[in-house]
Amino acid sequence: MSLTLIEIESTIVEIIIERLELEDYTEEDFPREQILFALPEEGGLGLDSIASLEIVAGLSEEFVLDFDDIAREDFMTVKSLAGFVLRQKQAEPAE
Repeated sequence: MSLTLIEIESTIVEIIIERLELEDYTEEDFPREQILFALPEEGGLGLDSIASLEIVAGLSEEFVLDFDDIAREDFMTVKSLAGFVLRQKQAEPAE
């Protein structure tokens, strides 16, 4: 069964909220197009490199993908991460 982009986005948001303990957000109100690692005064969420490691660990576990070669532009927002995951999953050989 393949996941839709919206389902992948929701899973990514859940992982970010849980792993980073962002209790101020719910899955419904998390800013999916906001840059994850830009400072808040620059319009971002202000996450740091430790947060990126937590996110990658969670995504690797959930989606069973290798994130070693992810491009910077794919790791900017929840939407760009979801697009990366979807492309990787679509490229996997059928079981």
